[in-house]
Amino acid sequence: MNLNDNFFNSAIVNASQNQESNETMDPLFEKYSRKKLSRNSKIADNYQISSGIALYKGIWSEAEVNHLLKRVSFGASKIDIDVYKKLSVSAAVDKLLNFQFTPKYPYPTPVNFYGKDLPDPHNVPYGADFTKSHFLIYDDKANSLAGYRSLGVKNWMLGVYINDTTSMREKLTDFWYHFIPINFDSLAGENSFSYVNDYRTLLRNNCIGNFKTLIKEISKSQGMLLYLNGQDSNANTPNENFARELLELFTIGKEINPENQKYTEDDIKAASKIFSGWRMQKFLVPYPTPVVFNPIYHNQENKQFSHNFNNTLIYNQLNDAGANEFDQFFDMLFAYQSITIAKYICRRLYRFFVYYDITTAIENEIITPLANLLVASNWEFRPVVEMLFKSEHFYDISVRGLMIKSPFDFVVGAIRTLKIETNLLPSDYSGQNWLWDYLRVFCYEKLEQGIGQVPTVSGWKAYYQEPTFYQNWITSITIQKRESFLDNLLYNKNIESKILIVNPISYVLDFPNDTIKDPNLLINALVNHLLPIDIDIKFKTDVLKKANLLNSQRNDSYWTLAWNDYKANPTNSTKKKIVEDRLKAVLNVILKLAEFQLM
Repeated sequence: MNLNDNFFNSAIVNASQNQESNETMDPLFEKYSRKKLSRNSKIADNYQISSGIALYKGIWSEAEVNHLLKRVSFGASKIDIDVYKKLSVSAAVDKLLNFQFTPKYPYPTPVNFYGKDLPDPHNVPYGADFTKSHFLIYDDKANSLAGYRSLGVKNWMLGVYINDTTSMREKLTDFWYHFIPINFDSLAGENSFSYVNDYRTLLRNNCIGNFKTLIKEISKSQGMLLYLNGQDSNANTPNENFARELLELFTIGKEINPENQKYTEDDIKAASKIFSGWRMQKFLVPYPTPVVFNPIYHNQENKQFSHNFNNTLIYNQLNDAGANEFDQFFDMLFAYQSITIAKYICRRLYRFFVYYDITTAIENEIITPLANLLVASNWEFRPVVEMLFKSEHFYDISVRGLMIKSPFDFVVGAIRTLKIETNLLPSDYSGQNWLWDYLRVFCYEKLEQGIGQVPTVSGWKAYYQEPTFYQNWITSITIQKRESFLDNLLYNKNIESKILIVNPISYVLDFPNDTIKDPNLLINALVNHLLPIDIDIKFKTDVLKKANLLNSQRNDSYWTLAWNDYKANPTNSTKKKIVEDRLKAVLNVILKLAEFQLM
């Protein structure tokens, strides 16, 4: 395969990073190993990224639109690309950011899909929202149904990924979730399904809002109180888990060199004393479960902070007035560590949406201006997102086709890009749930990314672990599972739901007919849509066109006549099968290229 030699080279990942050292390299693993900005190429070492944060004014073609949509949403159909290609870069980004915060498709909330098999104790009708209907007693029935409701929340989230209109909303929500996660499965209690759904809703509703507001709301959310043990904190032994992660993972960040760290262990202890007292009073109460400040559980000492916070002393306040310490802490945090926090957030944003390698040039030319904007905007996040996705740097060739698709990007992106139908009858809530469940379980058990199932409070390694980052998505096992998933989509092999299959004719009909009937134009169109970067022209001609689309025939007219015959008589099964087989053969080759694993 031919990548842009000025910037890219193939990099074979050392198998020992993902497997025991005595295992041999799997051929598929080598074939699909990630591409990276070359650190060995003399050209790449001398290449200085000159693009900055200024508004992009370059070519606005299908390639740029495809790059934008794949990064900020889950895949992009040809129709999506055509819509955004008609706009300017600013108008396109604005359109992607002008969304309703409540999902419309497939439903605004998770719904009762289990009603045909398990009666709901609160008489929530089949197909109705269950998320605000709490169990008020612990019994076997509640325990059984709680599992179904938790499953329903996860599966509905996948349904939103697949069905919702093209926008940045779910990807931005995912960014915050990967950044400040809770593990859905670790939350105790029959009503945890509502806590996790509310947590995700909190992130969604604030995904382009005010970060200071968001982090304060997260700090007092039911989900976070349970996940990082704030619910167990008390006056005499304040639990340090949340305070530690707040500083280390959610705001300031952890420095490699301890001398550069902007907080101390004593700062963590002091912060944990401030957070003590915030808890849910009871679990078995009607929705919503209130989080309140209870002075009985609040540490009664003065809270002394280090020189990193100007040696601030937050005096203990008695009784209900102790709740005021919460706001005082955050005012102090953002007053004395504002630029550190802003840069940390912008680095996380950059690594999630652009690339993981933050060089000195990237830090100075991209991260710092974004961070300064975040502070100057009083922690409003939308201006930062707009600046990044409208910037010349975001569309620089050096950052295209570099990210390995996450399992969600791979599975959901393939379904959306190839226009694979996943919707059953609107009233078949049970069947629809289990279809989403198939895909969700596949992502989790086969590709190692589960909805709401982060491995640690740090999230998935792909977004933070140096030096491998996105490389963590690819192992000799997961890459074979990715290939088998594509086989399932194309040929219906070993798949539980017969609905999940590519309709190649429906897919290509979104292209102009003059493009479809010309084999050279068609091959180029398919490559440009499905891959983030172009490939070798000889490969396109000899393998994609001649060997597959033309079925080893010598003349281009073989395909043109076949397509025209089908168009003239689309109900003729023989003519239809000929073009379907030829299109599937081409798609099979393109989708199995290493480049399809990238975006």
